[in-house]
Amino acid sequence: MPLDTFERSTPRLFNRGPTPLVRLLLATALGIFLMVADNRFRIGDTARSVTATVLAPLQWLGAQPVKTVNLLGTYVTTVETAKQTQEQAATLMAQQALKAQRADLLMRENQSLRELLSLEQALPIQARAAEVVYIAPDPFTRRVVINKGSNAGIVEGAPVIDASGLLGQVLRVYPFSSEVTLIDNPEHATPILNSRTGERGLAYGDSQSPQASALEVRFMASNADFKVGDVLTTSGLGGVYPAGLPVGTVSLVDRRSNTSFTRVQATPAAKPLALGYVLVLEPQEQVKSEAAASAASAAAAAKADRKAGAAGRNRPGVKQ
Repeated sequence: MPLDTFERSTPRLFNRGPTPLVRLLLATALGIFLMVADNRFRIGDTARSVTATVLAPLQWLGAQPVKTVNLLGTYVTTVETAKQTQEQAATLMAQQALKAQRADLLMRENQSLRELLSLEQALPIQARAAEVVYIAPDPFTRRVVINKGSNAGIVEGAPVIDASGLLGQVLRVYPFSSEVTLIDNPEHATPILNSRTGERGLAYGDSQSPQASALEVRFMASNADFKVGDVLTTSGLGGVYPAGLPVGTVSLVDRRSNTSFTRVQATPAAKPLALGYVLVLEPQEQVKSEAAASAASAAAAAKADRKAGAAGRNRPGVKQ
């Protein structure tokens, strides 16, 4: 047999690279290192911001088919349904007008009572409209993305509400979009108040509930006064959320004999996984600091006016 028929290359047995186990260990170590470095030194913020900016047009394009389908569905609505909707809207508008008049009267009475009791006036709440463009693909993070970012004045920590109640809190802000952590995230705490009894607590997302979205008021005493149907609102503690925002309705109260705590479960008032329009509120700490700065500037201006008036009266030739 001729010698040139034999393969003149190195046998594959002696030309192998790292084993699959070694490659897996190297990839795992690299991933852990990057996660720790990002958590401690936030080395990935710039990359996230650049990636979000680059993907913003693609996200917009991806949302267009859904908007087109929604528009087509709107055009297909029958005339009879449109008439019924118009009648219902007119009735609701009349009811809301009556409620608005009563609310205006109550606000004036509340302001008068605050003036009599020398209480601090309620701070005005500024809001910016935004739209939920998509839901985070990871079901365990419980986040949505809105189409407004730092260019629109959105800041981290800002509360987000929809037409029904509290939706969540801004977690990360990019130039043209923002990530919002939903209130049913198991790691997110919301200070709540039982509107019926005045009891306060912390509501977390309940990941063990069979419902698609649920809240759990943790660490409530066994004698806590909670009943099914109680309305939960934000308590205003912590300076994150303004007081009085609807959070949810109690759906389960489980008083267990083998523990000193009562399990309280609630259904969120907002619709966390629904695409639609939301309002982004200013953080309460920012509102308070702006109000304090405005009050300080007003006091300084009034003091300067008083000094100028006193100096004018004390000038020679000015009759008292």
